[in-house]
Amino acid sequence: MTKTKATTNEIKVPFKELALDPKNVRKKVDLNGIQSLAANIAVNGVLQNLIVRPAEKRGHYLVTGGGRRYRAVEHLINEGTFTADYELSCQVRTEAEATELSLAENVMREAMDASAEFRAFKTLADDGKTAAEIATRFGTTELIVTKRLKLARVSPVLFELFEQGDMELSQLQAFTVSDDHEAQERVWNALPPYYRNGQDIRRALTDGKIAASDKRIKFLGGLDAVREAGGTVICDLFSDRDGGYVEDAALVEKLVAEKIDAVSIKIAAEGWKWIRYQAEMDYSAMQSFGREYPKQPEFSDEDQAELERLEKAGDEAAARYNESGDEEDRLAYEAADQAIEDLQARYAPEFSDEQKAVCGTILSIGYQGDLRIERGLIDPADQKAKAAACVTGSEEVAETATHSKALIAELTARKTAVLRMELAKYPDIALAVAVHSMAIKTLYDFGAARDNGTVEISLDSSCLESQIKDAGQCDVLNALERQRESWKSVLQLDPVDLWDWCLDVSQKTLLDLQAFCVAQTVNAIDHGEGYNKTGIDHGDRIGTALGTDITAHFQPTAGNYFSRVKLDIIHASLVEACGEEAAAPVRKMKKKEAAAYADDKVAGTGWVPSLMTFVDESPVLEEGINEAA
Repeated sequence: MTKTKATTNEIKVPFKELALDPKNVRKKVDLNGIQSLAANIAVNGVLQNLIVRPAEKRGHYLVTGGGRRYRAVEHLINEGTFTADYELSCQVRTEAEATELSLAENVMREAMDASAEFRAFKTLADDGKTAAEIATRFGTTELIVTKRLKLARVSPVLFELFEQGDMELSQLQAFTVSDDHEAQERVWNALPPYYRNGQDIRRALTDGKIAASDKRIKFLGGLDAVREAGGTVICDLFSDRDGGYVEDAALVEKLVAEKIDAVSIKIAAEGWKWIRYQAEMDYSAMQSFGREYPKQPEFSDEDQAELERLEKAGDEAAARYNESGDEEDRLAYEAADQAIEDLQARYAPEFSDEQKAVCGTILSIGYQGDLRIERGLIDPADQKAKAAACVTGSEEVAETATHSKALIAELTARKTAVLRMELAKYPDIALAVAVHSMAIKTLYDFGAARDNGTVEISLDSSCLESQIKDAGQCDVLNALERQRESWKSVLQLDPVDLWDWCLDVSQKTLLDLQAFCVAQTVNAIDHGEGYNKTGIDHGDRIGTALGTDITAHFQPTAGNYFSRVKLDIIHASLVEACGEEAAAPVRKMKKKEAAAYADDKVAGTGWVPSLMTFVDESPVLEEGINEAA
């Protein structure tokens, strides 16, 4: 076979005598990439020859290989950086050769290895080039260069693992939260392979540091506020969210304390018995405190008479306006209504001196960094004294904030349904629940077994539908039923064959099935009078272990809650969820209106009745293993 020798002729050609070859195999154009390449060419020139073939017009050529370089130079000419006379080095080939070389150039070209790019940037930086200068040279942004340099400065030992393909980019990025090479290597070696993900690496390297997403940092005004106070901030360039950490936790606590103290001084002037700052103050923490609410002052006889006069005048003006549409009547009605508001504003609810003498205020920081002020709280130690004072001196009848047995049963049935659905998702916790139940009944005294479980290991499954009003509309119950039907479709076999199926199926499938079955035995329904207290308490412990967010499955509404409780409970609920100001209007509303109002106000706040929360207040089990068992 005779080999054809390629004809190579290298020449310089002015840009104005070049044009893109319609036969160039690359058709798609990345404009951002062209601009980056143009920036590099502006500094370094065109480093690689173009492949061209003669055009029909004498002295002109078509660019078959190097279209991106051609477009980049064209971009620089349009910007005025180069002129159309700018010469490019070209290899002149025949049409057949040019097409083949264009294909080879695009198919066989290999992008620069990421680690090589990081090292290249680092070499330039070590030679004294700034991030801005490197960005200009390579046609990229200063932030991208800064990130590449940060990656290149990770421990050489770990960077070599990345080069060899033994570490992923996300893992390398996680190590940039620390500049300590020894710490980086120590964390990598200490973490088991299955924990060497970006999140766990960051967590290990930032142990003891405070993340920018921490509510305390938000309360202070962000990382800039900490910097201004002299704190050291570590930026996480590769974080999707508020990236960064504060090294000095003591400084953060000091700044928080100073800001809280400034607020406390103002609150103290109101005359409260005590003022405290509590780092964590959620709904469950509130349950240990009693509470007083501001009282509506009584109108003076004169103002009461004026209020009644204004109400009568407003009603009459409104009636006349509805009949005649007279503008004067509308203005008279609005004037009376405004006068009523002004008069009532002078009698805004307020705490009495007697209440302040036994109540206190807790300051806390909300999850979004907002300051929360809870007034009128009674310390648990003071509640007995308050109760005695109410018996001997109070003329008011104590309000009883109780729920009906039916509502308690329904709410806790809904809570149980959520527990069942969530537990079925976590075979590992379901396994712990099952083993706990079996061990407590096999190895411990009867009393311990009786008092420490919510799981009926005999696989009894209490009916939830009978406890829930409009059960067919309950999304959680419907989800549980879909899970049940899904498993039934998998187990379409004779019960006799189930044993062999259990032996042959994968362990994962077996654990998933066990999780579903164990979950159906959970019974945390509160029927009142102490019945099933053990199940209720253990249900809270399981919910806590699962990290269950009840708000993802239940939202109190007028239909399922507020219309079924007393007005004072609606008011107390709004105070907890939205604050005293938002709750105040309820005292003047009728039950139906108040329920609808609460429905609207509570939506989206994350508030749920305390019956629906998961609080693990279990004591340490003191009974030992029964040695005789």
